Amino acid sequence: MDKVIHRSGSRGYSDNGWLKTYYTFSCANYYDPRRINFGALRVLNDDTIEGGEGLKSHPHDNMEIVFIPLEGSIDHGDSLGNFVTVSPGEAQIMSSGTGMFHNEYNHSADKPVKYVQMWIFPREYEVMPSYSHVKLADAGRNNWQAVVSPEGGEHVLPINQHAWVYMADMDAGHVMTHLLHNEDNGVYVFVLAGEVFIDGNVLQQRDAIGLPFMRTVDVEAREDSKILLIEVPMRKWSSTKDL
Repeated sequence: MDKVIHRSGSRGYSDNGWLKTYYTFSCANYYDPRRINFGALRVLNDDTIEGGEGLKSHPHDNMEIVFIPLEGSIDHGDSLGNFVTVSPGEAQIMSSGTGMFHNEYNHSADKPVKYVQMWIFPREYEVMPSYSHVKLADAGRNNWQAVVSPEGGEHVLPINQHAWVYMADMDAGHVMTHLLHNEDNGVYVFVLAGEVFIDGNVLQQRDAIGLPFMRTVDVEAREDSKILLIEVPMRKWSSTKDL
């Protein structure tokens, strides 16, 4: 797979009134055969739910689903008996395995909640489903804030995949380097705010770049910026369970 650049304006978009979603990859009613996934990263949605609204109970299976609130809080409930409010500075993951139901509602009656969600193909299929919710460590500016790792931790979500997710708040002019954990992995960097320079490309808010089979990736902030970095295996993936 070659390097990919996904500009903000090229994403799919859906407006249901109460739910507005920008789709980086094909999902729901948005389909582009050129944008199915990046390695094991299957979905990256940029969602806004209006006050008093939410996603009713619905099922998932054999997918690792990560939610990171950006503004406002979301109330999560699931068929495993979890009922949790997730706020900025926190994150949650559903390892849906053999199957589970969940719902996600805006905690506020009158203010929107904004969040990103990622779907990542699992390492092992048909495992028992599980749920985790953590308060992320305060990494400070110009440092990687760990969100997801295979091992998890007190402030890190565990995932059923050789995948890692980080966020970082960067000062203008600062350069950060990410060393990949595996030479068969790639990184997908999504700019939440600001402007950065990566691998010869200028990326602005909600732009993204996917770089396969890199050993290191340098991110230079052209202005104060916030980024999301996702490291995933790059072999061919599909939604079938027999991989």
